[in-house]
Amino acid sequence: MPVEIRSLLRGEGETRSYGRHLGTILRPGDWVALTGELGAGKTTLVQGVLEALHPGARGRSPTYVLVEVYEGTPRVIHADLYRLRSGEELQGLALEDLAADDGVVLIEWADRAGGKLPPDRLELDLRYVEGAGRELRARGKGERWESILLEGLLDRDRWQDALYPGH
Repeated sequence: MPVEIRSLLRGEGETRSYGRHLGTILRPGDWVALTGELGAGKTTLVQGVLEALHPGARGRSPTYVLVEVYEGTPRVIHADLYRLRSGEELQGLALEDLAADDGVVLIEWADRAGGKLPPDRLELDLRYVEGAGRELRARGKGERWESILLEGLLDRDRWQDALYPGH
């Protein structure tokens, strides 16, 4: 059974901060599967990850191009599966090939992958909470991510300092 933690993100700034902190934990070969309704903050969270991994990079949603690749170390592969009609179409994106050995893969609308994602991954589900912001549910699948969640590395007290980078 995967390990799960929940956090409340009070707005765009905290969502981006969570992403920045996550970016400090990610390493080549990691996959992050993001789910949640339209406008829940998936792209904002990815932008925070990019700020940590590639300062100055301007992340944008690859809704129409499906995949955006940010070169550097590590290479970041940002996919948006919103427009996929089935999980079978995922193979055509060749995400594994793009990631190779040095890539980090961030997938929005991962629930549309039809069970085609690697078994070891971090799953992040963002949901609106009336009047409070967004609830983020983080589920670790595989030994690495289960360990990270059990150690509390993604708990609020670990990432709240990312709210004000440089301070």
